[in-house]
Amino acid sequence: MLKRVLPCLLAAVMLLTGCQTQSNQEQNTADAQTTETTQTTQETEQPEEAETRIFVDSADREVEIPTQIDKVAASGVPAQMVLFTVCPDKMVGLARQFSEEKLKYLDEKYQNMTEFGQFYGKNANLNMEALLKADPDVIIDIGEYKDSIASDMDGLQQQIGIPVVFIEADLENYDKTYAMLQDLLGEEEPAATMEEYARMTIEQAKEISAQIGEEEKKSVYMALGENGLSTNAKGSYHAQILELVGAENAADTQMDSKGGGSEISFEQLMLWNPDVIITDQEDTYQMILQDEMWSTLDAVKNGQVYKIPTAPFNFVSDPPSVNRLIGISWLGNLIYPEKYSFDQQTLIEFSDLFYHTALTEQDAQEILLHAVAE
Repeated sequence: MLKRVLPCLLAAVMLLTGCQTQSNQEQNTADAQTTETTQTTQETEQPEEAETRIFVDSADREVEIPTQIDKVAASGVPAQMVLFTVCPDKMVGLARQFSEEKLKYLDEKYQNMTEFGQFYGKNANLNMEALLKADPDVIIDIGEYKDSIASDMDGLQQQIGIPVVFIEADLENYDKTYAMLQDLLGEEEPAATMEEYARMTIEQAKEISAQIGEEEKKSVYMALGENGLSTNAKGSYHAQILELVGAENAADTQMDSKGGGSEISFEQLMLWNPDVIITDQEDTYQMILQDEMWSTLDAVKNGQVYKIPTAPFNFVSDPPSVNRLIGISWLGNLIYPEKYSFDQQTLIEFSDLFYHTALTEQDAQEILLHAVAE
């Protein structure tokens, strides 16, 4: 009897086990399908990254810009200067071509770029056809804040049909300028390093200049133009660097907003009789040293006439942009050598970071010819 029942029990157990296994397999398959369906649904339901976003510029304008910015254009030369330092390979053209003097020290790929001209203002000469062909994602204006800037930007944006943003840039807030550019362009590096360099340089200059007493201050005259009788007056945007380093701008005269500066007479210059004279042209530098009339000035008598370095970019103005950061160290050291530090290595390191160019010691020596005390 037991022999007949035992096989039946084994068969029943095997059948039960088989059914249970099949049931488990079916359940696992169902669970897997449910999981896959859930994952697919979640992936489908995830929102796609927005193609545009709102950027609030320095004029408090809300501008709709692409989330991903790959191509930019500068509205003018000051903006071009800043953008060249932070994102040169995103620039689809230039407001003004680089001169031969500048290109000597810059990468060849920046030669013969499309020239757009000045986008707005009294000197506007925008090449609209070239701009539309280049098709930038955004137009960036960087520079001095003016009461009309918001309406200027709105008008320009309406005219060309491309987003236009304004970022304020003043000699004392270039760190904030680079911080905004990081947000706008997504360029964390090298913009973050430039932001820190600007902050430290400006803070140091403020600390030093605050410690310079009135009796220690030296007066400086900027001799511009062929005859040296154009200058950037005290308080002007183009002459900010003089006051920041603790010097007295000798040109206490009416400001002229033109790039060429204010016109003065030699009689006025004689009354000012500056301690130091700086000029940005070699011919003007030589004229000042050789002209009998100029030789009556104390700066000439004392050998305190210097040429402003202009390569790769001008150290003091032209344009009045971030190129002035290296000018702070240079001019400060020139006037107050015991307070500011500057040498060829300073220029080499700055050019590597900001201008993406590897200057040699010979390059630095050429650039600083007649620009440092012997």
